[in-house]
Amino acid sequence: MPQEFSLLGFVTQLHTIDRDLHEVGPAIIARACELVARQAKRAIGKTHELWPPLKPATIARKLRGNTPLLETGEMRDSIEWTVHGLEGEVGSNNDKAVWHELGTSHIPPRSFLASSAISMEGRIHEMAERAVIAVLEGRGLHSAEMRELIHLLRHAYQHVKETIEDALEDPDEKERR
Repeated sequence: MPQEFSLLGFVTQLHTIDRDLHEVGPAIIARACELVARQAKRAIGKTHELWPPLKPATIARKLRGNTPLLETGEMRDSIEWTVHGLEGEVGSNNDKAVWHELGTSHIPPRSFLASSAISMEGRIHEMAERAVIAVLEGRGLHSAEMRELIHLLRHAYQHVKETIEDALEDPDEKERR
């Protein structure tokens, strides 16, 4: 529903939108990195149509059977992400991750990082679009609705805190009052 603003209200709204637009970029990058890292972790241990199948001798040797890239979970657990402003990184400091992602003279490539980024591209675009539209519509982090929600959450927190403090209070203390 369209909003009506006074000139001062409109200028204030533009200031809020500008501030939110500067904050939404890094938030989008962080969420995108989180999605790609989660997808990469899920890809490990599953067969993929683009990956060459494991050799029967490899499957027989593995404790978990036909679980490409998964032996102990160490490589999967090494996948991390970081964000610095408008740049994000998803990767692993585990040497085996590089060997499997890119391949070696003895190991065929089984991309789990790049393929995860590619598979999440549509979802990331949709998420970014929704976030930017929300900001442009004035429903970003600094919108009036968000401020009101934060105010209500603070009020609820205080109420819960007081209730817990009352419940934990010594019964003798209560009688003295």
